[in-house]
Amino acid sequence: MACSSSSSSSSSSSSFTLPDLPVDSPNQPDRFDFPQRPFGKTKVVHRSFQASWFKRFNWLHYNTADDLAYCFTCVQAVKTGKLKLSGHVKESAFIYGGFSNWKDGTRGFTNHENSGTHKSAVEVVIAIPQSTGDVGEMLFSSLMVERQMNRKCLLKIAENIKFLARQGIAFRGDGDEKDSNFMQLVYLRANDDSNFLHHLQRKSDRYTSPQIQNELLKLMAVNVLRDIAKFVQKYKYFSLMADEVTDISNKEQVLVCLRSVDDDLIPHENFIGIHSVDSIKSDILVAVLQDTLLRMNLPIQYCRGQCYDGAANMAGIKNGVAAQIAEEESRSIFIHCYGHALNLAAGDCIKNNRILCDALDVTFEMSKLIKCSPCRGAIYEKLKGEMAPDVPGFRTLCPTRWTVRASSLESVICNYTVLQALWEEARDVVSDCDTRARLIGVDSMMSSFDYFFGIVLGERILKHTDNLSKTLQNPLLSASEGQELVVLTCDTLALLRTIASFDLFWDHLLLLQTEKGVSDPCLPRKRRMPARYQAGSSSAGYHPESPKDSYRQQYFECLDMIVNCIQDRFNQPGYKVLKNLENVIIKTARGQDCKSELDFVVNFYKDDINSSLLRQQLDLLTTKFSTAEESPGLQCVVDYLKSLSLPQRDLISEVVILVKLILVIPATNAVSEPSASAVRRLKTYLRSTMTQTRLNNLLVLHVHKQRTDDLNLTACLSDFVSENEHRHALFGTF
Repeated sequence: MACSSSSSSSSSSSSFTLPDLPVDSPNQPDRFDFPQRPFGKTKVVHRSFQASWFKRFNWLHYNTADDLAYCFTCVQAVKTGKLKLSGHVKESAFIYGGFSNWKDGTRGFTNHENSGTHKSAVEVVIAIPQSTGDVGEMLFSSLMVERQMNRKCLLKIAENIKFLARQGIAFRGDGDEKDSNFMQLVYLRANDDSNFLHHLQRKSDRYTSPQIQNELLKLMAVNVLRDIAKFVQKYKYFSLMADEVTDISNKEQVLVCLRSVDDDLIPHENFIGIHSVDSIKSDILVAVLQDTLLRMNLPIQYCRGQCYDGAANMAGIKNGVAAQIAEEESRSIFIHCYGHALNLAAGDCIKNNRILCDALDVTFEMSKLIKCSPCRGAIYEKLKGEMAPDVPGFRTLCPTRWTVRASSLESVICNYTVLQALWEEARDVVSDCDTRARLIGVDSMMSSFDYFFGIVLGERILKHTDNLSKTLQNPLLSASEGQELVVLTCDTLALLRTIASFDLFWDHLLLLQTEKGVSDPCLPRKRRMPARYQAGSSSAGYHPESPKDSYRQQYFECLDMIVNCIQDRFNQPGYKVLKNLENVIIKTARGQDCKSELDFVVNFYKDDINSSLLRQQLDLLTTKFSTAEESPGLQCVVDYLKSLSLPQRDLISEVVILVKLILVIPATNAVSEPSASAVRRLKTYLRSTMTQTRLNNLLVLHVHKQRTDDLNLTACLSDFVSENEHRHALFGTF
């Protein structure tokens, strides 16, 4: 049986007879058992009307008696006499004869919806007011409907742009524009909206070009930055944070962030932007920071803190960025980023201690041998599955990461026998002499007690520094609280420097040595004292009596060195101001005399606080904590202030200002590091030609996900439409 076509659904005698349709709404049964029609000549397939078509095409009317579909809107328009047909056979099928070609139902319905006849019917039945015959009003009403549809389409385009920017997904694909991620997402959303699909099929005014994308991205990013600027301006004081990063196209980039404290005494760190610079000289970086503050409408007179790394261009005493900013605003205290400082302290300890330096160098060589060779990586996975399936895998030692040293050494200890078997098996399949020598060298070092002692001791010490580093990266942590954590960590490391602690460590080490098959410890070769030290000295020099004494000496040296390195790196000039601020609060709460600290603070922050009012309010703070069972610290005072309502805080408003000055100074440049990682995610090898403006806008929207979610797209599109008259004529007013 031949398939039923759209034009042969009824006899020629009744082809121009209007069907009897309901007056109010089309018949759309969703639970009707639609009859099957055969289609095809050689291979017959039975198909039926689909109830899902009602959702996509709300104008469909289904005749259950004849199994035919009609266009309810077109039939109503013809009945009014305002719609005249001129021999359009395909469109007549939806009006007179009925449509029944279910094989091509979706395509047929879509073509009819996009036809001029259907659009005219919509204007007659829906768009044009029925109560007036004024032509001007009819045309104006039709224009309003068209503009409303255009605005909805533009809003969907903007939503797609916002989604891709928020998720950090590339807009382009690896083919032409039609295959790009952006266009495919647009077409995906158009499947549920026939009006949007018709908009995309235009030859012009589609508003999907890369230029339009850039313009909308800029408007969205500017709105996010305006929101951040209003937030920082509201709470007055802020701190500057900056870091440098090189992107995939080998351009030097400077990331700028701001830290501020709200009325609830909660710190907020916000990424502001990324700037490409030709040089990282201090003068250029200062100009970038000044330009950023100018664009954000933030006076530098309210800058109370700076946090950068310890490079000479940033922390130089004479011409560094911190020094130049301090010349303009002396109250902008510079804090060497605690994360960088701790990383440098750990690096100093490792470099100046032979046994730790050798242990980490050999571990880094292992990382290269395993990770740079798929063959050795496969051998390692096979051996690990056979010998230690339940043990965590080997973790690469990355010299530039702050918190992976201890975990990498721990993974070596757990996989010791697996790694030894790996070097032995890998030597049999390697033909390159250089690689073979490296494998033999690593295997030899793993057999020595010195290396084993170094990784076990390094893992014990670096666990404390890695844990401290993770804590210092909390954006809510203030510089004063960070110093307390540093002191606590140093005290903990100092407690390990006892003979009893070493004895426990030594017993644990010997137990592991027996399990891993490492050689026994031995005394180092005795060396004669140099002649220049022998003159006038009767001492024969110190020689340990046993291997345990020799390694105990190195154990104590490592602990002394890591504690001294941390204390040296964290003994910063800016901490003097912080310490005085903190002592004013703590000593007052404890009822102790703080006259010297108070005089320093009043003199340093003379324009920020009312000295006479502050002294009066400090007495109130003393009275509040006079009955405390324990000595209150800074956090106790902060918690008390948070518990007060805003009107109640007016009683001790100057104390609140002091606490804000403490909290606004950051401990670690914690926001710049994730932002730098976001740069590498956005500007990849395939996106290396991205312009600086587009990168900056994408980065703002990607980093500030919550603010991007809360973005008012209507306001952005209102600014977009107001750019020229053509857009206003096309979209009207949002």
